[in-house]
Amino acid sequence: MSSTERNRSGLIPALGLVAATSMIVCNIVGQGIFLKTRAMTCNVGTPEWVLGIWIAAGILALCGALTFAELGAMMPESGGPYAWLREGYGPLAAFSYGWMIFFVGAPSSIAALGAGSAIFFDALSGGALDNVEIRFGAHLLLSGVQIFAVLMIAVVSAVNCLPVRTNGLVATGLTILKISLIGGLVVASFAIGHGDWGHFGASGLAGSCAGVAASARGGAGGIAAAMIGALYAYNGWPSLTYISAEIKDPGRTIPRAITSAVIIVIALYVLVNTAYFFMLSPQMIASIAPTSSVGVELVRSLLGRSSAGLAAAIVFASVTATLHVVILTYARITNAFARDGSFFPWLGRTSEWSRVPVRAVVVQGALAAALALFGSFDALSNYSVFNLWVFFALAATTIFVFRRTLPNRDRPYRAWGYPFIPAVFVAVAAWILITATLAAPLQSVIGVAIVAASVPVYVFLAGVYRGRARQQS
Repeated sequence: MSSTERNRSGLIPALGLVAATSMIVCNIVGQGIFLKTRAMTCNVGTPEWVLGIWIAAGILALCGALTFAELGAMMPESGGPYAWLREGYGPLAAFSYGWMIFFVGAPSSIAALGAGSAIFFDALSGGALDNVEIRFGAHLLLSGVQIFAVLMIAVVSAVNCLPVRTNGLVATGLTILKISLIGGLVVASFAIGHGDWGHFGASGLAGSCAGVAASARGGAGGIAAAMIGALYAYNGWPSLTYISAEIKDPGRTIPRAITSAVIIVIALYVLVNTAYFFMLSPQMIASIAPTSSVGVELVRSLLGRSSAGLAAAIVFASVTATLHVVILTYARITNAFARDGSFFPWLGRTSEWSRVPVRAVVVQGALAAALALFGSFDALSNYSVFNLWVFFALAATTIFVFRRTLPNRDRPYRAWGYPFIPAVFVAVAAWILITATLAAPLQSVIGVAIVAASVPVYVFLAGVYRGRARQQS
């Protein structure tokens, strides 16, 4: 897409390599690195296996990143996968993706992060939010955590209404803060921690692993569960392609930023998990309560039981940074979806002042706030994971379609390892979907139903817009 065509969207290409890379790192590194190692240890049993799973999941994310890098550089349109699906498989496939993001993917992800920030702020403040309650009428009682979650969503959404250049600087600053805090934990673990490299040879988790099903401990089932947990922690790697229209020199910047960010995160995750197992034995990690996290226990082991506030502050900063980028990137998908004229066209407009899709930011923030208030975001988050991976796989297959149907299209970057690397990614995505369906068939059916509901809506709206076009002609 030419720069002229990109500017028709009203969005301004203002993000360079550093800001683009920061966006991805900031999006990927959220709660997962602090929460998933405990369950993964229960799944596979030993530190060596856990580290191997983190590396394998990172390589799979890198396969997806290399695939999406070619697609994003070739077709740098706002919304990323939305544009590829529209071009590769037609407007219905794109509409279904936009529908899923608008009603499930964006609001549930934002609500979950808002709630996470509230929970960790409550821990940081010594439970101050626990004493806050507001009652509306006889049936609605809002807790301090719910109220704070909504306030966080509102404040971060307001920041995202500023020009994208400003938000790029915010994302860069938050990423530097996040990596500095996490990196500081790693350095402190090896510099002042009283750890033991002998933990890496330990095994045996008897009596531990509360809440981890026996079917997900050991063997193929355990490996699959650990992989899914690690891949959750790598979520966010495609986010730069959602804002392709706002990237400077996208043909060069998108591939470099995506691959650099994923490699940085792989290295960071391996270092953090090495620090976990240096400081804490596998038995200790597996025995951590599901309501706590390995990150919190690491800080406590370094600085004592009174340091829980510091641990909460680190996780709060990490979650807030991710919330900022998630709001920014998902709004661009909704904006592209609406700009096609098939769904609430007014959401496709950008602010004349900031050149940002303010309406999309505000509406998705309102939907997320509603989920955070009424507490249904946990279930929807589970459904959105399934739906997101359906479209990750489908979007990745467009690389094969475009190589055949658009052989002469300018490709500033060609995916390394094609067709093997994209095929591996699609195959693994299919494996994740099959595993998720077998593990939670009801959630998978509901996830499919949410997407299927888009078909009659699309048919109806298409008829409405055709009728309007005939009347205007």
